[in-house]
Amino acid sequence: MKIIKQADTIKAEEYPKVDVLATYVESLKMYLEDNSINPKLADLIETLPSPTKIIKDFSYQECKILFETVNYLWRQITGGDIIDENKIYDKPETLFGNYWIMSNGVLLHGINHYSIVKQNTNLFSTLLNLNGFALQQYLAGDPHELIRYIIENGAVRVFVTKDKRAYFQMSEDTYADWGKAKVKKYEFKPRIVRIIDFKSPYSGWTSGIAVKL
Repeated sequence: MKIIKQADTIKAEEYPKVDVLATYVESLKMYLEDNSINPKLADLIETLPSPTKIIKDFSYQECKILFETVNYLWRQITGGDIIDENKIYDKPETLFGNYWIMSNGVLLHGINHYSIVKQNTNLFSTLLNLNGFALQQYLAGDPHELIRYIIENGAVRVFVTKDKRAYFQMSEDTYADWGKAKVKKYEFKPRIVRIIDFKSPYSGWTSGIAVKL
């Protein structure tokens, strides 16, 4: 636990937290298993430490050094920097726009909810334990169906306005498990949660039973 606390001191605007960094490493390793890439990039990915070792053993300085390599690999494969594209935040007051929240605290930001998933398919597959082929099928279809699929598998859809009103969509299981507690930690007013009934067609932000927290 001492190592994790050290790594947690990395500034959110400069580096991801240690567990998030480990997730990116895992995503890169999974990507290598499923795709043929430049041999030099493949060699670099193969030399990355395991996610478990990163979380258990890496110091603050080691995380900083590792991030440079991971971000380089991510840029070569996806075309974008980890922080620039995903904007991982610690402080709720900095939030504005569209986000996905995962159960382990990963917070992804983007232009819209569909594009966030499309730009981070390996990350979503890893964090939500999704079938990669099924995810690609949803990406090729109706965006509403993709968003419904992601919510059903445990992610929380979020939109925060400029005047700090926050709207959330999640499944009933997510709400009971960790979603309600997570939303209540945010100081937005109001905080409107829509709990999705997957027996009914999903039609965007109008779907779900509204709960004000």
